[in-house]
Amino acid sequence: MDLTTTLQKKPQGFNKKSLLVIFVLLMTTILLWGAASLNSEPQLELTSLRIGEVKQGDFKVNVAGYGRLKAKYQRLLTSQTQAIVESIALYPGAKVSKDSIIMTLSDPQLEQAVINARLELARQNAEFNQQIIAHKSELLEHDAQIALLNSELENAQLRAEAEQQLIDKGIVSALDFKRSQLAVRQLKQRVSIQKVRQEHLKAMQIERTKIGEDLITQYKHNFTMIKKRFDRLTVRAGLDGVLQTMPVEIGQSLSPGTQLAMVGSDKKLVAQLRVQQNQADQIAIGMSASIQTSGNTITATVLRIDPVVTDGRVMIELDLTGELPANARPELTVEGKIHVKEISNALYVEQPNNVYGFKEKNIYRLNQDTQSAQLTSIKFGTLSGNQIEVLSGAQRGDKLIVSDMSQWPATQQNLLINQ
Repeated sequence: MDLTTTLQKKPQGFNKKSLLVIFVLLMTTILLWGAASLNSEPQLELTSLRIGEVKQGDFKVNVAGYGRLKAKYQRLLTSQTQAIVESIALYPGAKVSKDSIIMTLSDPQLEQAVINARLELARQNAEFNQQIIAHKSELLEHDAQIALLNSELENAQLRAEAEQQLIDKGIVSALDFKRSQLAVRQLKQRVSIQKVRQEHLKAMQIERTKIGEDLITQYKHNFTMIKKRFDRLTVRAGLDGVLQTMPVEIGQSLSPGTQLAMVGSDKKLVAQLRVQQNQADQIAIGMSASIQTSGNTITATVLRIDPVVTDGRVMIELDLTGELPANARPELTVEGKIHVKEISNALYVEQPNNVYGFKEKNIYRLNQDTQSAQLTSIKFGTLSGNQIEVLSGAQRGDKLIVSDMSQWPATQQNLLINQ
C-alpha cells in the first residue's frame, strides 16, 4: 500500500516541473519575438505618405487667419421718445440709402408738443413784429416833436433878429428883445434835449430788438428740437448700405433709447481676422495684407490690433484697399494673411504635422534612393501659413515625411518605403 502511493506521487511532481520549464521557455520566446519585432524596420507605402521637399529662396513670412467682413461704418438707430412701432417698411438684409424709410413710429404727445411749439413761435414772432412797429412809431413821434421845436426855434430867431433892428429906433422895447432872445435860447435847449432823448431811445430800441431776437431764437431752437424728435418718428437709414439688424416688431411699445435697427455700409468694408496669439506679436499697424474670398484676392492694410485675447486668438482688423468683388458683403466668411516680413535665401518646407515655429523635432527624412527613411533631428524657425523655415538638420532638396507619424515610437529610427 505505501509503495503504490509513493510511486503515484513521483509522476505528479515531475509534471509540475515540466510545466514550469515549458512556461519559462514560452515567455522567453515571446519576449525575444517582441524585441525582434520592435527592432524590425516597418514597411510603408510611398503613396500613403505626404512628402515635403526642402526648398531655398526668399521666404515670405505671412500670418494667416480667418474671420468675417464687417461694415466699416455703422449707424445705430434708437428711439428718441416713448413711442409705438406703427409700421415697418424694410427688414434685415435690404439694401438702403441714407433717405430710405425703415419704419414709422407713433407718439401722440410729441405730435401735440410740435403743434404747441409752432404756435408759441408764431406768437413770439407776432409780438416781436408788433414791438418793431411800436418802436418805429415812437421814433416818428420824437422826430415830429423835434421838427416842431425846430420850427418854433426858427420863428423865435426871426423875431429876435427883427426886434434887434427895431430896438434902435425905439419901436421895440429892450425888455421885449431880451424876452425874444431868451425864447431862442430855451428852444435851442429843448431841441438839444429832444435829440439826446432820441439817441437814447434808438439805443434802447436796439437793445430791446436784440432781446426780442434772442427770445425768438430760443423759441426757434425749442421748436427745431421738438420737430427733429418728431421727424425721427419716421426712421431713416442715415447712410448707404445694408440693414443688418432689427430687434423690434409692429405694435411694440418703445422707451427712449430702445435699439430700433443697425445699418452698415456695404461698399466700405473691413475684415476682422482671428490669428494665433503667438503669431500676433509679429504684426504691426500699417502692414500690408490680403484677403481671399470666393476666388478673389483683395489687398488690405492692418488698421487695428485688438488688445483682448479670446480662446488663444487675437482679432486683427484690416482696411480693404483693393477693389471689392460683387459678392462682398458684411458677415461674409473670409481667409486672409498678413505679410510680416521676408527672409532672404532661407530653407523652408511644408509644415510637418505637430511641428511649430522655433522648435526642434525628430522628422523622418527620405534617403536618396527613397526606399527608406531615417529619423533626423531638425530645428525649425519661423512659421508662415503651411510652410516653416528650416534652421538646421536638413539641406536643399531633402525630402521629409510631413505626415502624422505619431503611431511610431521614438525609438523607431528607420522606415522602409515601398515605391
